[in-house]
Amino acid sequence: MNELVSIPIGWILSCIGGLGAIIATLAGIIYSSLNARLAAQDRIIERLQGDIDRMSKGCGVKECLWRER
Repeated sequence: MNELVSIPIGWILSCIGGLGAIIATLAGIIYSSLNARLAAQDRIIERLQGDIDRMSKGCGVKECLWRER
């Protein structure tokens, strides 16, 4: 009844190492996907900024509402 189960230290270390590798891989995948999304958002913002700059000059009409914003 008081028998202890012996687990080799190599198994414990390999499990910890394997879990660390899995976590590092998942972190790399998450980082690369978020980095790609941020790059895409930056491109969209640059395009929208160009539209805002163009519209802020007005539409050419004297009573243009865009010029006053």
